[in-house]
Amino acid sequence: MDYYSAFRQSLDKVKSTRARRRRQEIPRLSPEEKQHLLEEYHPDFRIAGFREIRVGQNKGEMAPRELADLLEGRSRLDGVRLDLGRPHYRVDALVIGGGGGGSAAALAAHEAGANVLMATKLRHGDSNTIMAEGGIGAATRPDDSPAIHYVDTIRGGRFANVPDLVRALVTDAPPVVAWLESLGVLFDRWRTATS
Repeated sequence: MDYYSAFRQSLDKVKSTRARRRRQEIPRLSPEEKQHLLEEYHPDFRIAGFREIRVGQNKGEMAPRELADLLEGRSRLDGVRLDLGRPHYRVDALVIGGGGGGSAAALAAHEAGANVLMATKLRHGDSNTIMAEGGIGAATRPDDSPAIHYVDTIRGGRFANVPDLVRALVTDAPPVVAWLESLGVLFDRWRTATS
């Protein structure tokens, strides 16, 4: 079964149980119960998955084992003679990172006429952006607006957000989604509140 069909089946299951779940009353957890759930299931609380960093700026701090191994790993440039006076590439823009932000920056720079080079530690597109299963929040429907998105985001952040950053997010999101669609990005349009 392809990904879309499996995803569709999952959505159908959610829809078929929605009425029952709306009537269901789930008791609120106490702070102690919430803490217990986090400690039992959240990866940040799995002590076995962490170790102390032994070198560098963060020496002595705890980090996930994979990150600590990466930070302490040997440079791929060990033994490579570099003449920094004669670079291999001359570019107008060097973009570090091949995720959503890096790709958008590279495309925008290229559209503006810049000669662009992207550098990424993984393959292009291997990033957190591709893992954003919650999707992209943007007020792109007639019954939505940046103002509603702003209030939802501030409330969802428990009023700890930086208001100017939230304003930039909700204002910039609709034109960015339109730009991505003009480049051929296909978005599934779902309404979680009523679908």
